Amino acid sequence: MLLFLFWLILSGRLTVEIAVFGLLVSLVVWLFMCRFLGWDVRRELRFYRISPHIAAYVLVLIFEIIKANIAVLPYVFGVRKPDGRTVEFESPLSGAAANAVLANSITLTPGTITVFVDGGRFTVHCLAPAFAEGIERSVFVRRLMKMEKLLKGEKS
Repeated sequence: MLLFLFWLILSGRLTVEIAVFGLLVSLVVWLFMCRFLGWDVRRELRFYRISPHIAAYVLVLIFEIIKANIAVLPYVFGVRKPDGRTVEFESPLSGAAANAVLANSITLTPGTITVFVDGGRFTVHCLAPAFAEGIERSVFVRRLMKMEKLLKGEKS
């Protein structure tokens, strides 16, 4: 489906010939991916099932970045002095990909930066102690746990 959509976007216009040829090319590429690249139909279906959650995660990330930008403003303008803290916590996430997304989300949020990740053990530097509060059960962790459950086939 995504291959065909990509084909239509690249072609720039929609005619019967372009659609039929695009379907054939997309099918051949998809069969090649299944045969030689280890692609699996179940993997593709899992992606379609989780894609609304990915979109929601990106929106939450953008919202958290905006909130953190506002919270960091007093430190930027010198109204408050930074009181940096390094916190360590254990992530409840089981997958390496989910932990990597969490580490990057923390780093993208102003006022915090992921210094070190070892498996599920995180070391995060925070600009102020308030930024460290509840980091191990943040909205990022909750959403990523929900996505992990969906990928494993559990009901959430």
